[in-house]
Amino acid sequence: MKDLSILGLVWDTFNEAHIWERHQLTRAEVEEVAYSPPENLYARQTYGGRFLVIGPKADRRLMVLILAPKGSGKFYPVSARPADRKEHREYREWKVGTQQ
Repeated sequence: MKDLSILGLVWDTFNEAHIWERHQLTRAEVEEVAYSPPENLYARQTYGGRFLVIGPKADRRLMVLILAPKGSGKFYPVSARPADRKEHREYREWKVGTQQ
């Protein structure tokens, strides 16, 4: 992940509750992925200036974070969930490309 440096996440009761209620992921799990070594995080920009970030948890399960920039390396976690098949493939292809 070259262009995205995650220095902090901006939490409020809404995003923390949404991520838990919709996807059963805790704030700690989201932060575990977000603060992973940059070489383990694949990121691409999506609509509205948001970023889709794919990265592994410690148990190697791939997670997807949707982050909205809030300035100076800070991001608002809009959502987080387990990666689907397409995202697994996208991450795997990116990882193979970075190791060549």
